[in-house]
Amino acid sequence: YDIQMQGVAVAPGNTNFNREDWVQATDSSILYPVYPWEGKCIEGASIAKRGDKLYMFYAGAYNNAPQQIGVAESEDGIVWKRLSEEPFLRNGKPGEWNSSESGHPHIFTDSDGRTYLFYQGNNDNGKTWYITQEEVVWKNGKPFLKGK
Repeated sequence: YDIQMQGVAVAPGNTNFNREDWVQATDSSILYPVYPWEGKCIEGASIAKRGDKLYMFYAGAYNNAPQQIGVAESEDGIVWKRLSEEPFLRNGKPGEWNSSESGHPHIFTDSDGRTYLFYQGNNDNGKTWYITQEEVVWKNGKPFLKGK
């Protein structure tokens, strides 16, 4: 129980989320930590669909290790490719509000088509928690933080 990784299961669109409705989609992990910044943990995945591709925003490393956010893309929800070897969103610098972590992402597309990345952070190794959001813009089908 040392390494945390992502799996995938599927259920019918009309499910009421009973256990018997779910079917494991693959016998192997769909995303496993490989880069130093991911540590021993991939968790908190949230997915946005853009065109024919899925984009998974995920937390790499355990809480306050520091946790940071990465992005992977897929055409089928089973095979994923990271967009970068580096975090999409890093934790903050010493003294900043999110110096202990920027993690537990949720990607949200509003009814106007704009996309926002919500995430939590703290600067005291998890004694307090703050939640914020940043707008994500899409250029050539890839996500970027607005203004960065």
